[in-house]
Amino acid sequence: MLTRARRHVLPRPTAQVRKEAASEISEVTRRAGQGSARDCPPCNNRKCPPQEKCRTPSCPKCPSCKSECSPCPTSEVDPKTGFTFKIYIYDLPKEFHSDLKRDQKRCVSDQYGTEIRIHEELLKSPLRTLDPDEADFFYIPIYGECYLFRENQRSGRDAMSNTNRWFRKALNIVVKETPYWNRTQGRDHIWTFPGARGPHIFKDWKRNIKKSIFLTPEGDRSLSEQFNTWKDIVIPGLEADEEFWSGKLKRDDSFDRDIFAFFKGTIHNRGGKSYSKGLRIILERLLKSEKDIVFAEQTPDCNRKCYKRMMRRSTFCLCPRGWSPWTLRAYQAMMVGCIPVVMADEIEFPYENSLDWKKLTVKIAEKDVNNTLSILRGIPQATIEEKRREIEKVWRMVAWQKPSKPGDAFHSVMRELEGKKRFMKVSSFTFWN
Repeated sequence: MLTRARRHVLPRPTAQVRKEAASEISEVTRRAGQGSARDCPPCNNRKCPPQEKCRTPSCPKCPSCKSECSPCPTSEVDPKTGFTFKIYIYDLPKEFHSDLKRDQKRCVSDQYGTEIRIHEELLKSPLRTLDPDEADFFYIPIYGECYLFRENQRSGRDAMSNTNRWFRKALNIVVKETPYWNRTQGRDHIWTFPGARGPHIFKDWKRNIKKSIFLTPEGDRSLSEQFNTWKDIVIPGLEADEEFWSGKLKRDDSFDRDIFAFFKGTIHNRGGKSYSKGLRIILERLLKSEKDIVFAEQTPDCNRKCYKRMMRRSTFCLCPRGWSPWTLRAYQAMMVGCIPVVMADEIEFPYENSLDWKKLTVKIAEKDVNNTLSILRGIPQATIEEKRREIEKVWRMVAWQKPSKPGDAFHSVMRELEGKKRFMKVSSFTFWN
């Protein structure tokens, strides 16, 4: 026979206890507000007196030895940046970044150009620190997709092998010439992988950089271990066209929304029905006779200018997956006020910690592709207007504006990075008692 466990009732605190507790809380609060009195961790230098601590406002240096001090546990916002962290950028040779930008102009404006844009924004950002001892994160400036594109042209079948060696060369500089990688096994180090393949362009990534933070547009966790929600960040792809990222086209009121749904892009790929899981072929068959819908391959008679204006005239912009779930088309749509219709079950959107994508997009299950038309026709006009209003609030978060401005993609990605900040700098080789 089961019996009910007896509750243990704690005695009520006396008035004196409550008074002392309130006084203690007040004192803790007062001390927390005094930057010069922050109680930091003990110094790591064995030559210092036991339990010597940093008690200075900036707090990376020990008062006794002036070095080797752990950062202070603080969440104070820097008034210059609005953030609580600093980033150190490794000074790698130019062959890993600026030489590639100079030689491969397309890398600057390609949808994978975030590897360049993020690096250049960080170089001039107040988030950057020149003192690695005060850094919370370490950025490795390497333009991998740009290098691989060049190697595909130069080396053909050897492109991936050459790229792998090139990555290892950069990593060797970081590991051998500085102490910061080994301190955490790269846990606080950041790599940008702007393509759908993510870190797989570095063949040996699992063996060498698996614990690092990846900035990548592809959050499909079904593609093995290339994305980890705990440490990695989904970023928007780069749209470098100013008419998109500035909102100029969206603000142009000379266009009517006379196209119900729009798609122009690759439909018939040499991969056959494996490409897009056959979704685009099905949609073409379903929608080709609808007079207010455009679903077609890109054609010479509709250039870039035509494409942008047709998207601006559309209520819904269809975004079926390609080889992978993510597509730049969804972000382009938001920049012109068109509602993205996502058909990619495994997609993970940027900023899911703070942005409710259900309010500004439509997502249709891949298995329901045959019902696309009835689903879209059944959405009430009031819902359409509400989604447009939600898009208007947040579209800048997916726009890589130039120069960067608060609330745009760069700042939004940095805000996501802030959530990855860790106080403890440890690795599997770190021990204590």
